[in-house]
Amino acid sequence: MRTVPAPVFLERSGEMNLFDMPLEELQHYKPAQTRQDDFESFWKKRIEENSQYPLNIEVMERVYPVPGVRVYDIYFDGFRNSRIHGVYVTPETPGADTPAAVIFHGYNWNTLQPHYSFKHVIQGIPVLMVEVRGQNLLSPDRNHYGNGGPGGWMTLGVMDPDQYYYSLVYMDCFRSIDAVRELSRKRSVFVEGGSQGGALAIAAAALQDDILLALADIPFLTHFKRSVELSSDGPYQEISHYFKVHDPLHQTEEQVYQTLSYVDCMNMASMVECPVLLSAGLEDIVCPPSSAFALFNHLGGPKEIRAYPEYAHEVPAVHEEEKLKFISSRLKNREKRCRP
Repeated sequence: MRTVPAPVFLERSGEMNLFDMPLEELQHYKPAQTRQDDFESFWKKRIEENSQYPLNIEVMERVYPVPGVRVYDIYFDGFRNSRIHGVYVTPETPGADTPAAVIFHGYNWNTLQPHYSFKHVIQGIPVLMVEVRGQNLLSPDRNHYGNGGPGGWMTLGVMDPDQYYYSLVYMDCFRSIDAVRELSRKRSVFVEGGSQGGALAIAAAALQDDILLALADIPFLTHFKRSVELSSDGPYQEISHYFKVHDPLHQTEEQVYQTLSYVDCMNMASMVECPVLLSAGLEDIVCPPSSAFALFNHLGGPKEIRAYPEYAHEVPAVHEEEKLKFISSRLKNREKRCRP
């Protein structure tokens, strides 16, 4: 597949604190993937298994104060177990030719209220905002894991990729695409998210068919070993804590990183065919910028990245405008291809 040029927005600043590699090195940083030999068959088997489970969607409308907007609480069955909650926001009359969208939230940090979707809803695009199992009051995790973990989700089931927490979460995200297609009656879907949500957007784009585009901000769950070594804040530290407290001799290190390799977005990247817009904060100590560029440089399809030198684990407000422009350009390209 043809790869388009990947411009990087950069405003140099003498006040920037260099945390990771210089930008010139990041642009070419493409470490070897850590895929296991059965990586693609592992996910193919889960997609085949997924077909056994009906969605069982339940929809309840909310009273909402904004005219022209309909808001619904929805529930659907997750992968193997657990009931997943989401919020579905749609214009009263969705656009006839518009796609639908799915938005994923950050790690244990779901602040997505219905109004966050309005940037899409005003364009006639219905949006499903998905709550990750275990991280939300209305999406409890019903899975039984073979091991506990240090205060969080990063090491739940980490000794077995088939039972690993994020293996299940990724398939919940896969199912969320089917859910929004059923709710909206639209085949075309794009995905969006930041941090953990950025990783989930990449995973959904890698595993699902016919994703229109993916918007992944400051992505988490990528280039694990380097991210664990470099990060000094955030959930990667749960893995460091695991070794420090439970395995100081690192006797299980090979198994831990082997399991993590199945959900590493750097390894998922070459399965993504849709256009992707990434962002990275060059002072990010939660998700190091080299991990975002490692993901970016393994993407095989059309891609762009925006790097923000003075930003840490966040993006500036102007990046929302960049995402809207990216969506608009792709929708226009789709319209041109559909014309007789």
